[in-house]
Amino acid sequence: MTRVFDRYVFRELVSPFAIGVGLFTFFLTIDRIYSLTDLVVTKGVPFYLVLQLLVFMLPSFLAHTLPIALLVAVLLAAGRFAADLEVVALQASGVSPLRLFRPFLVGALVVTALTAALTLAVNPWSNNAFRWQLFKILQTRAATGIKERVFNTTFGQFVIYVEEVSASQVGLRGLMVADERDPKLSRIITARQGRLFTDEENRRITLRLIDGAIHESETNNPARYRRTAFGLYDMNLAVESPLTAAPRVEKPEKDLGVWALIAQGHQSTGDPRVAAPFLVEFHKRLAFPAAAVVFVMVGFPLGIRSHRGGRGVALVGSLAIVVTYYLLLTSLEGLALSGRVVPWLAIWTPTLLFAVVGLGLLRGSAAQVPAGWGNVVALIRQRFAARPSASRRLVARQRLRQVGTLRQSTHLMDRYLVREFLMYMGLGLGVAATLFVVGDLIQDLDRYLRIKPPLVYIFEHFVFRLPAGLYQGLPIIVLIATIFLFLALSRQHELTALKAAGVSLYRVSLPILLLAFLVSVGSVAFQETLLPMLNSKGEEVDRIKIRGEMPRHLQRRSQIWYRSSESRFFRLELLDPAGKQMDGVTVFEIDRGFRLLDRLDAARAFWRPAGWEFERGTFREFGADGSAESVPFTLTALELPESINDFIQIQKPADTMSFRELRAYMQKLQESGHQVGKYLVQLYSKLSFPLVHVIMALVAIPFALQWPRGGRIIGIALAIGISMGYWVVNSLAISFAKADLLPPVLAAWTANVVFAGLGLSLFLRART
Repeated sequence: MTRVFDRYVFRELVSPFAIGVGLFTFFLTIDRIYSLTDLVVTKGVPFYLVLQLLVFMLPSFLAHTLPIALLVAVLLAAGRFAADLEVVALQASGVSPLRLFRPFLVGALVVTALTAALTLAVNPWSNNAFRWQLFKILQTRAATGIKERVFNTTFGQFVIYVEEVSASQVGLRGLMVADERDPKLSRIITARQGRLFTDEENRRITLRLIDGAIHESETNNPARYRRTAFGLYDMNLAVESPLTAAPRVEKPEKDLGVWALIAQGHQSTGDPRVAAPFLVEFHKRLAFPAAAVVFVMVGFPLGIRSHRGGRGVALVGSLAIVVTYYLLLTSLEGLALSGRVVPWLAIWTPTLLFAVVGLGLLRGSAAQVPAGWGNVVALIRQRFAARPSASRRLVARQRLRQVGTLRQSTHLMDRYLVREFLMYMGLGLGVAATLFVVGDLIQDLDRYLRIKPPLVYIFEHFVFRLPAGLYQGLPIIVLIATIFLFLALSRQHELTALKAAGVSLYRVSLPILLLAFLVSVGSVAFQETLLPMLNSKGEEVDRIKIRGEMPRHLQRRSQIWYRSSESRFFRLELLDPAGKQMDGVTVFEIDRGFRLLDRLDAARAFWRPAGWEFERGTFREFGADGSAESVPFTLTALELPESINDFIQIQKPADTMSFRELRAYMQKLQESGHQVGKYLVQLYSKLSFPLVHVIMALVAIPFALQWPRGGRIIGIALAIGISMGYWVVNSLAISFAKADLLPPVLAAWTANVVFAGLGLSLFLRART
């Protein structure tokens, strides 16, 4: 009997646990899809190399998602046992809650073992494999780190500007390279052509410059100037990951094995601050697996105490438990790294605290659940009296089967479907919010530890950043809600009853499609009104309150490169927006072959109502034969089309601008001679993205009807499959547009057209 009972509990846990692992991991990796497809299509990297890169990224995600998915599964399973009064029935049969807890504990130990294998063995290996795989990608196509008409800063202290990258991704045309390694020396290299080569033995990438010149001058003494022409010049480059969303191993201890961490910690015991990072990392690799056990110890008694059970309680409980755990761990880890708390005590305190709370809740659950069949009957009556929602659902189903007039029944049906759909939408928003908060904490953990901002600032960060994150994930939430709704209608034979009453599939789908359309309309309004403001406020909180920096429009910035036209480049040592001045100004004029025509160096420049004033500098003009004429000056006024606002204005990411903001920004770029092709796709995407909600609902309905008895596993598998398909097609289309193989407007609408056609075809062929 006990074995049968244990197998029953395990079956209840496996389904939501698998859903949680798949869903959480999918949400954490979905933003990598665009970068990966861009490497394959635009950069020509072999697909198998990119796929391996993604595989090496997964272990670090799974180490966090496994305990969280188990917590959600425990809360769901225990909540369902409480909702169906199975806990009370088992108590009446002599089975205590502690006996019921045994299979949950076994499941937690299994997840702990899996997580420990990841943190202790797999993660260090995968980090090293990720680095080697990254070099193999760079070796295959060394130009992955170089983009056209952009000041590339991914090569250490070299700033590289390339006018054009050849289709082979190796040949370069029109280069300007700034060597920023020595602040006392201004070293600018211009070249007509360039090539990229890789050295596998030394893991080195070489930039070969052809037909150019090196221009050197001292920062404190611009009069001392040297120009060196060359036919061939080689530079060794340091490269970083071309995947902006890839996990970056910024700390050496993350690459070390367990024994190496222990050895490094003991070798540095003389200086606690030096030893702390290694000891903290060691204890974290042990504490993360133990979190699965303490999560179950806290989640199980909370689940069986929630008489209403349900997914809402599970999601809210999961969010509260996980966020509390990570916030506490983050705060104590910062104290450990600063040497104020012993590392083992700081890392294990959240686990021990949750274990104590869990033991108290388990003891209370064992003492408070009443026994006896008389109490069972009383609880059953109280249960159904306290669940008007279940009664209303039963009445709604009976009234759907016993149709009176067509108008009354359809109105009742619409209200029922809308209510169920909104319930699934609410659950989806809860899951997405949980994932966003946890993912953000994991990603920005090091920054919070370094800066140590007050908790109220972190709370404000989530207040402004969370709505934007939910806006991006809303199409997937609509997709999941639609699939779950129609799977439930099919599994409970409600759809069959509606068809028997003369209500077609098209009529049943109408309120869902209308709701999806309303979501699309609302997303347009949100994108054009609230989203820019939320992004601005979030940027203000992150920059001013958390990092302690000045606002962007008043912040003094250093080492700025700016191209104002096809022939003019600016380089600024320091920009002071408040004082409307620039220090260490260099203005370059080039020809089409990227030969330097003239150069102006000035110690300082002031913006006046009448124009620019430059002081203490030199103007040089270069002849075709390499000769140079120098004109020093103390103070001079120049008329330039650029104003101080052109340098103060900071380019916001295109995905955070509204449609009108991006269109105005593109017009300004066109007027200054810049190419705007890459922004066209993003501009058209702001028109196509809101319609994704309707398309997801249209595709979800026929796919859900293909598995009439499908459960939650089938639903989540369908949602992941459709979402992956859509985002892959969309990313491929955008990558083709960046490679000039597809018009921007067509690229922005390709995924919508493909999936709308697929959904409409399947929808019309479905049995009505």
